[in-house]
Amino acid sequence: MEKNGIPAALLTAMTSMAKVAGANRILASGLIPHAVGDPSRTLDEEIAWRKGQVTKALNAVATPLDEAQIFPDW
Repeated sequence: MEKNGIPAALLTAMTSMAKVAGANRILASGLIPHAVGDPSRTLDEEIAWRKGQVTKALNAVATPLDEAQIFPDW
């Protein structure tokens, strides 16, 4: 997508692998078995956490880049 001018963000627990794979906007997220979820949270906590992850991804997509960047778990 990035090659066609469409910015994209990858949420992953394996940031180093994402960089090797060529992702440009890499977001540190969750644990390996639950990269975009956490079964130990209550439903309300889970919804709030997921909304935060989407907000983080949107901020990353809006950030202009010259090279690949790993965005920490803010």
